[in-house]
Amino acid sequence: MLAKWQRLGIASVVTGGVMLGVTQVQGTGLTSWKSGLNHDRIIQIQNEGGTREAVDGVEIAYFSNSSFQVTSPRGISIIVDPWRNDPSGAWGLWYHVEYPAAEVDIGMSTHAHFDHDALDKIDANMLLDRMGGSFELGDVKITGLADKHQCVAPGLVPWTEAVKQFEGRDDPCVDNFRHMDNTMYIIETGGMRLLMWGDNRPEPTAEIKEKIGDIDVVFVPVDGSKHILDYEQADAVLAMTNAKIAIPHHYLVPETTYYTSTLLPATEWAETHENTMLDAPSVTLTKADLEGKQGHVYYFGSHNMVTAEK
Repeated sequence: MLAKWQRLGIASVVTGGVMLGVTQVQGTGLTSWKSGLNHDRIIQIQNEGGTREAVDGVEIAYFSNSSFQVTSPRGISIIVDPWRNDPSGAWGLWYHVEYPAAEVDIGMSTHAHFDHDALDKIDANMLLDRMGGSFELGDVKITGLADKHQCVAPGLVPWTEAVKQFEGRDDPCVDNFRHMDNTMYIIETGGMRLLMWGDNRPEPTAEIKEKIGDIDVVFVPVDGSKHILDYEQADAVLAMTNAKIAIPHHYLVPETTYYTSTLLPATEWAETHENTMLDAPSVTLTKADLEGKQGHVYYFGSHNMVTAEK
């Protein structure tokens, strides 16, 4: 007796074969098999601990929305939360450019939303999708903390109501569906601890807070529309993590993103803190840069790697 998913799969192939010819049946998913690259870099890192001699500092490059590339002192590169337009069309058109096919050692996604999960867009040697537990490679250690997505819209647009409509139930916070999970990532490299908050709820459990501990750099989802976190919630994340530097994300970058996303810039929030308004799409942070800072905001604004060379 075939399971339901097996029967549906066979039906799809048969239907495709009749209408299109079996060789034309197309699915969705990762396209790694098309890449002309290989993981020789990973073999090198396994053997030598990196792809270069250590430099001073960790490079952080902004790829718009919530996506960043972190490069370790030994040259290991990580991209977090690449984005795409919603394939269902339910949330409208957010992006007017495509995410670049960046070559990277490790690709990661914090949760299964279209603006965070386009791992098929990047050419990665390996993928860590919503990973829990610990992973180590060269001079990088990554710890995934499984928690929950923010499920109560705090700002201008009541997107929680849309989730209720899509799911056909009154409370998406109880026994949530997969897309309302979230994994936070602690990336340890260069003697620093970086926390990718993703779209996590503002009040994680006590157990999660203990595992987070003190953080050097926290990436906070905050914007003028208060789409994921409002200003008080974002400030509470800084206080909870004792972060020396905070980097906003999930805000409007008009160079890549339509105003129909309903997002707004994060300038107003950034200006409520001691801040550095960056003038380039990347910055290198060293341990010395952390000295004397507490909740200091580094704001990329519209500077991003996607349109930097266009």
